[in-house]
Amino acid sequence: MFARAHALVRLGWLLFLRDFRLRFRQTYLGSLWAIGRVLFTGAPLILVGSHFGLGGERSPQSYAVFALAGLITWQMFWDAVVSPQWVARRMRKMLTEVAFPLEAVLVAGCCYVLFHAALYLVLVAAALAVFQVAPPLTLPLGLLAVPALVFAGVAVGMFFVPLTFVYLDFRYGLPFLSTVLLWTAPIFYVSPERGLLHELNKWNPLTYLIDTPRHWLIAGPSGHEVMFVVCVGGFAVLFAAGLRFYRRAMPLAIERLPQR
Repeated sequence: MFARAHALVRLGWLLFLRDFRLRFRQTYLGSLWAIGRVLFTGAPLILVGSHFGLGGERSPQSYAVFALAGLITWQMFWDAVVSPQWVARRMRKMLTEVAFPLEAVLVAGCCYVLFHAALYLVLVAAALAVFQVAPPLTLPLGLLAVPALVFAGVAVGMFFVPLTFVYLDFRYGLPFLSTVLLWTAPIFYVSPERGLLHELNKWNPLTYLIDTPRHWLIAGPSGHEVMFVVCVGGFAVLFAAGLRFYRRAMPLAIERLPQR
């Protein structure tokens, strides 16, 4: 079993390297384009959000670190949702011609996420240094939470991989879903103490999945550590169901692909 897992990880890593080289072979900055797109999209809100009261009582400098860390933590999760289907779409010709363990596509997607996560964390470290925020003692917990974020994202994303092969509506609809989900959790704003948005944040598992690691990275304990563990457990159940669906649906989806 260990040998099979090792072979699967190795194959997924090789698929990631192949896809990475093909995707960025005619660029100079390579994967930095993907990172830059995320940052430039969120930068205006990070810089001015405090002036609109999104940070509560936080100073503009404190809010900038808060919002940047929230965006990056969210992006790690969302990258894990969409990366497997991006990789699978680019490999669809190979999938029709070569038989190999289909779980390797998920591993390749995770490799993309972890590679980008390393760059994201460098940005968090730079923000802490620029705004003179001392790293909290919980920083190692924040780093250890990264695999949990990836795991949770893949638990959702593996459902979309075969579906995007058959129905492109899922592929085109994911960016809209991202925008909606981004505002259902306190990523760019401090959760209000009452009201409809408070209730939405309270019952949204993304609140605890995103906000708790963000606190660990930049501030300290969040007070929602137990809920974070509960949410990760819920995503573990979803992962088991998703993996079963993925294994059954992928061969059927590949049969629907053009054979040339």
